[in-house]
Amino acid sequence: MFVETGAINAPRIHYEQVVHDALGVVWRHRQLVMITVVLAQAAFLVAFMFMASRYTGEATIQLDFVRNENIAGERLQSTAAVDAAAVVDSSARIIRSRGTASAVVSALRLDQDPDYARPGRLERALSHVWPYLGAHPVPTPRELAITRLMKQITVTNDPRSYLIAIAVTTSNPQRAANLANWVASEYLRGRLRAQATEAYAAAERELAGLSAVLGPRHPTYVGAQAKLERLKEAMEGAEKNPAFDNQDSAPARDMVRSAAGQTLLPAEAVMVPSGPNGPLLFALTLLAALALGGLLSLLAERRQRRRLAGPQGH
Repeated sequence: MFVETGAINAPRIHYEQVVHDALGVVWRHRQLVMITVVLAQAAFLVAFMFMASRYTGEATIQLDFVRNENIAGERLQSTAAVDAAAVVDSSARIIRSRGTASAVVSALRLDQDPDYARPGRLERALSHVWPYLGAHPVPTPRELAITRLMKQITVTNDPRSYLIAIAVTTSNPQRAANLANWVASEYLRGRLRAQATEAYAAAERELAGLSAVLGPRHPTYVGAQAKLERLKEAMEGAEKNPAFDNQDSAPARDMVRSAAGQTLLPAEAVMVPSGPNGPLLFALTLLAALALGGLLSLLAERRQRRRLAGPQGH
């Protein structure tokens, strides 16, 4: 019985001894560990001083599955007969898609903004090497702007509350809020465009049926034709994309605020930085410094033992 208990406890005793020996090594070389920690924290403080503050603007889209809408003066009522969670998820996927980011870049001319269209230092350095390696061509300013904007966008959704949150993080609080609003607006513009196109196609079919039955001079036909013209104007309006020289001062009146049962709750500029998270970075730096100090202690201990074992071997 005693032998079986000893066999069971042997692994635990072994690992406890390993930990004890490692802590002993670290303690003997505690000065090395302290120097490593101090140097790491000093480097962190210097780097943190040069880190730019980041601000996050968050716009919200609320989905209403019992809709009461107007398209070109025509009142529409409909109730969604699909899975609400699937609709919320698919809407979130469209918002975070490259197509939505591309629409925002076109609307705000971000491909002309150096903050978005200019490649980074590493990309500029590699751009001279790629042609010799037969790699992909250098991306255009528009492609760079779309990719950079997509990295700034975070989309989260809650199927239970039918809410989609669109957050954009930049170094400017007003720009972060405006970009979040324009991402939501361009998504809603696409929904409005699809909605207007569908209504226009239905009105065309209705007008063709009235023409065959009542003729082109009947009042009902004339009313349907006027309705078709209004829908055509609405569809052309949805096709137009606004463009501004300065996205920080783009007029809010040109934003699309509702479409297809989805309403925009616009973002407001938040002056409190959302990053960088100083305490978290400090803690991570401290843990990394302790780990590095422990590793250096083990290496120093091994080197010291080899030095002591050398004369004995001779």
